[in-house]
Amino acid sequence: MSDGGDETSDSGPGSDGVSTADLSARFEANREHWEEMVEPVSVADGTAEIEAFLDGESALLPVQRREVGDATGDSLLDLQCSIGTRTLSWARMGATVTGVDISAESVRVARELAAAAGLADDATFVRANVYDLPEAIPEPPDGGYDTVVSNFGVLCWLPDLDRWAEVVAESLAPGGTFHLAEHHPIATALSDDLGGGAAGEISVEHPYFSTDDPVPDGDTHKWTHGLGEILTALVDAGIDLRSVNEQPFSPIRRSEAMVEDGEGRWRFEDHDLPLLVTVTGTRRESVADE
Repeated sequence: MSDGGDETSDSGPGSDGVSTADLSARFEANREHWEEMVEPVSVADGTAEIEAFLDGESALLPVQRREVGDATGDSLLDLQCSIGTRTLSWARMGATVTGVDISAESVRVARELAAAAGLADDATFVRANVYDLPEAIPEPPDGGYDTVVSNFGVLCWLPDLDRWAEVVAESLAPGGTFHLAEHHPIATALSDDLGGGAAGEISVEHPYFSTDDPVPDGDTHKWTHGLGEILTALVDAGIDLRSVNEQPFSPIRRSEAMVEDGEGRWRFEDHDLPLLVTVTGTRRESVADE
């Protein structure tokens, strides 16, 4: 597994009305948050997520495996990969994977996990801000990756969707597949417990559409993005959409009123709010002039 060029910049792109210095400070605060969160984690004394993966369980939802399809022999890039359980689940399915995350501690755990699972030869983990790609990857495949994926709770850390979509397109080989599995923007705009509080009511607590100013969340900085904004950014960057599917389930339990359905998915029994959205697309043959 490659050491992976840890000396990359976390400056990120500029944004209307926000200085590069301000964005850099926000990225740094977010990075420090994740370093503190993950620093106690190790493969030897791991979380339930790590133990389940080492016991042979896939960290991917069935919808992800179904929509991406057979990844055997593919070069696959996982953007904002966290501790790598989903990245390495693709490696178990036959892909050669590269995972990228802003947190050095997350990358450390991902590398340890790859070694423990016997997948180190098929996995590279790189510490970098996603906006520094594809240049931050030491040895990307000639012509781009066959598949680029991103999973759950990733877009809220990014202020500039247009640049993110450009990174997706620049990282993909022509004709390559992009797949996003993300918390639905409607669910993100609603109360954090989705009606699981004392009143039992679902309320709108956060913006739905993109804003320059991040949403306050403790010491971290998050940004909201509407579904139309996400899809338009991808199309404008050169990704032809094949499918957009809204799902009434989530990979996490956000409310005590949610029940597990037996496939690692959480849903409500009495309503069908869209909690997850999956997007599949293909990079156009030429995006240089778009």
